[in-house]
Amino acid sequence: MKTTRREFIRRVGVALGSLMTMRCVTCYAPNPEPLTPSPSDTPPTPDWATLRECWVDLDNPALQSFEDTDFSRDLRQRHDDALTALVESGEIDASVADEITAAFEEAIAHIQRQQATCYIALPPVFAPREDLVQQAAILEEMATEGDIDPETVAQAQAALEQDIAWLAQFHAGEVPSELDEIEVTPDAAEAARVLVKLLLGDQGFGDS
Repeated sequence: MKTTRREFIRRVGVALGSLMTMRCVTCYAPNPEPLTPSPSDTPPTPDWATLRECWVDLDNPALQSFEDTDFSRDLRQRHDDALTALVESGEIDASVADEITAAFEEAIAHIQRQQATCYIALPPVFAPREDLVQQAAILEEMATEGDIDPETVAQAQAALEQDIAWLAQFHAGEVPSELDEIEVTPDAAEAARVLVKLLLGDQGFGDS
């Protein structure tokens, strides 16, 4: 039987305590081969560190506004600048950076929309946006716990791959298929891999 995202979050919630008691998620994808984070001896560059800070700042109270603020505009700019620098230095492909940018923009849009309307009528974009934000929070919390379960990380990466692929199409003005049926492109898969390492605080972040 296929594991649902809701069941997955319940299991993670047992491990992470109160963080997940406030969260809910939708359908889940088949598990890939377990991913074991392998710390690199190469410390992250300032651009990788900035990129991670931007994703962690999605939980910053200063972002909890339905309108763009100086904080949200600065957050987008810092994220764009860090990605641009990483592309220019050859540490990440431009097409993968585009996937990460679209995901980040949609995450901010989700937070702002929740402040404005709480999604009274849930559109299709709600599920991948919500899951993206929640998976990011799970991974960042796991990094602070220090006890990382490879299977849980693999499941989070599988969810992110689908979310990123779906949101990239939506962000481009396309009409994506059902989330569980979305085709995960190589760029979306790589973007998910990068984000997993990034949010886990894995040294070298972009390294394989």
